[in-house]
Amino acid sequence: MQVLIAVLGNKKLRTVTNVLICNLSVADILFALGIPFIAITRLTEHWILGDVVCKVVTYVQFISGVCSILTMTMISVDRFTRVCYVGKFKMRSRELNVSLTVIWITSMSFPIPVVISQTLKTITTETEEFTFCGVKWFDGFHPELFISFMVSIFFVIPLVITSCLYLKIWLTVRGTSSKLPVTMEARKKKSADKEVRMVKMFLCIVILFVVMWLPFFVLSFLGVHYRQITSTQLTSTLILALANTCQNPVIYGFFNYRLRDEFKAILDTVCCKKRSSAYATNGVELPSTGSRSRNNSSTI
Repeated sequence: MQVLIAVLGNKKLRTVTNVLICNLSVADILFALGIPFIAITRLTEHWILGDVVCKVVTYVQFISGVCSILTMTMISVDRFTRVCYVGKFKMRSRELNVSLTVIWITSMSFPIPVVISQTLKTITTETEEFTFCGVKWFDGFHPELFISFMVSIFFVIPLVITSCLYLKIWLTVRGTSSKLPVTMEARKKKSADKEVRMVKMFLCIVILFVVMWLPFFVLSFLGVHYRQITSTQLTSTLILALANTCQNPVIYGFFNYRLRDEFKAILDTVCCKKRSSAYATNGVELPSTGSRSRNNSSTI
């Protein structure tokens, strides 16, 4: 959420890369919306929210996962064209809008068979009856082919593409830096260092995404082929995947100085409002800071 507020609140931050980062943040937020439903299910040990919620929660989680990996792939393509094809191709608003449209249409289309198959299922024991949100594939459908296709298209192939592009970016930046004339070295070195920092940031995002999502994909694959996974195993992989939504803002703040400064400005604004509210509640007038702010801004 901080990323969205920072970029939408500052026009200078609305670059192609940052808009794609915002898209990634939206996907993270969508996935995080499933946390309360998972918590309720673990506490009650039953699915008590009905068939419609069962379908919607599953659908949103699949949309989020597909959207995240496609967005990270598009970010790697954007960085690749900016670094390796300087002056020849640059993604602009039109290409960006088309890319985002394709990403969301694809993300919403492919999980449809899962949503159709998602339903409430019941297991009866000697002492109790358990209701849970599960999958009952419709007749004639081949889930093993579908899941294998999903894992290949939306995990393995994007991972290979992203890894190759970032490797090429890294080699290009390092090679360019070593060939710079002495007169241009300082300016170009600063630009190269910035690009290296961006590459490191996105590599961290991709690596953590793989580490945190891989168990879910593996378990889904094994579940379809061997049908021997437990609710606890599935929930554990989902919790790990949910944790992925928390780490991206931390990475942005660590590597991206402009976003970090914007985060600080947002926090300062919030803190100032709280202090103003506290002074107003206590009947104390705040000292004027307008002249000091103007003086500070003129020296930046």
